[in-house]
Amino acid sequence: MNKERPKQMTFRVSEKECETIMKKIADSGLNNQEYILRAVMQAPIVKTDDLKEFVIELKKQGTELNRQGNNVNQIAAQLNARRFVDYKNELPQTLSKLRTAQEELKSLWQSLRQYLQNHQ
Repeated sequence: MNKERPKQMTFRVSEKECETIMKKIADSGLNNQEYILRAVMQAPIVKTDDLKEFVIELKKQGTELNRQGNNVNQIAAQLNARRFVDYKNELPQTLSKLRTAQEELKSLWQSLRQYLQNHQ
C-alpha cells in the first residue's frame, strides 16, 4: 500500500473514451496515475516526446563542455608544473571551442524554453 496515496479510485468509461484517454496518456509520456492526477488537479500536461531530441543534444553539449574543461585543466596543470605548453596555440583553440559549445547550449535552452511556453 502506498503511504502517500492510500486511497484507490476506479471509474467506468466507454470503449471510445478508454481509447482516447489511453492515447492522450501515451502521447504525454506520463504514467496513467500521473496523467489523470494532473488532468484532474488542473496541472499542465506537457507532451514530452518532442523533448527527446533536446535531451540528446543537451547531453552532447554537456559532454563537449566537459572535454573542453578538461583541456583547460590540463593546460593549467602543465603551466603550474612549469612544463612547457604551447598555450598561445592551445588556449585560444580551447577557449574558442568552449565559447561555441556555450552558444549552442544557450540556443538549445532558448528553444526548450520557447517550446515549453507554447505547449502549456
